[in-house]
Amino acid sequence: MNLRFIPFVGIDDFAFCKGHTNGTLICNLQSRAPLAILPDRLPETVAQWLMHYPFIKVVSRDGFNSFRQAITKANNQINQVYDRWHFIRNAKKQLDSFLSTLVPAVIALNVETPRHPISVTPLTRTEQRMKERQHEKWKFIQEIQQAHKKGKNVSRISREYQLNRRTVTTYLNMNEPPVFTRRRSRAIDAFKEQIIELEQDGNTVKKIFHMIQTQGYQGTLSAVSTLVMKIRKERKHGLQRNSQKRISRRQLGSWIWKSNEELSTDEQSHLIQCFELYPPVKFLYGNIQAYRKAIEARDWDMFLSWLREQLSSRGNAFYHYAFRLRNDLQAVKNAFLTPYSNGLLEG
Repeated sequence: MNLRFIPFVGIDDFAFCKGHTNGTLICNLQSRAPLAILPDRLPETVAQWLMHYPFIKVVSRDGFNSFRQAITKANNQINQVYDRWHFIRNAKKQLDSFLSTLVPAVIALNVETPRHPISVTPLTRTEQRMKERQHEKWKFIQEIQQAHKKGKNVSRISREYQLNRRTVTTYLNMNEPPVFTRRRSRAIDAFKEQIIELEQDGNTVKKIFHMIQTQGYQGTLSAVSTLVMKIRKERKHGLQRNSQKRISRRQLGSWIWKSNEELSTDEQSHLIQCFELYPPVKFLYGNIQAYRKAIEARDWDMFLSWLREQLSSRGNAFYHYAFRLRNDLQAVKNAFLTPYSNGLLEG
């Protein structure tokens, strides 16, 4: 086989020794055969290899800037294709990152509601202090946001407030105060409904503890006692127990990423509840669905319109993602208009 007349290749980096040394793999996209393994992924090394094969017409790659530079240096007539899987994966990462500024790590749906609007369980001292600290933190975040609106950039705010730049950026993207939650996941949670029933049957704390131990509970007696006291307090204050669904932020991100047809009826219902609790999530969902529509239809004009919309404001969730793609626009366009991808080289 004469390598000089191979027109379509894909390149990707890989680790000789994870975290230490990276090389470059080059494959024939037609025969699916490997062509070369280069000792590193430096632009000059990749460019030198490509220069030996002047008949190469198309190179598929990821978004690694060194590969882009190497291909251009070797032959600026080569059509570069930005692998679709990579820039779609980056969009999902951007979604997850932005979602962390909008919702807590765990979201409670169908939460317990009182029979009487004025009847609530009093906060403990620890919970009260936590709530006050979160209130003060939100005031601090708003102060930073005001400083940014008055013209101070991230670097200056970082110096003046002695904060990490990433922390400042996170604060600037927050649209709502930190969510106060009274409950974290614990080992006893899996036995909660059983404990409620046992307490209602008149069992003591110790008896409940020994009974759930036989069912696999490995927590402490203290945790059982605390939960039983909470149950009794809620009964005293007239609280009504409804079913409660707790979902993770990651799960919500998965629902937002999928189309409505891919979700079950329950998932669609839970997603609507999340829209009601966090209105910006609904806009984010619409944004993702427009992105998916363009990708699935391989409609370049529709995708380009989506990119322009993201670039219309630095406050948009996908502004920085769109900005990076704009710098590699022809390669992204080729991903829509040509059949080439790096699927052969992945994994």
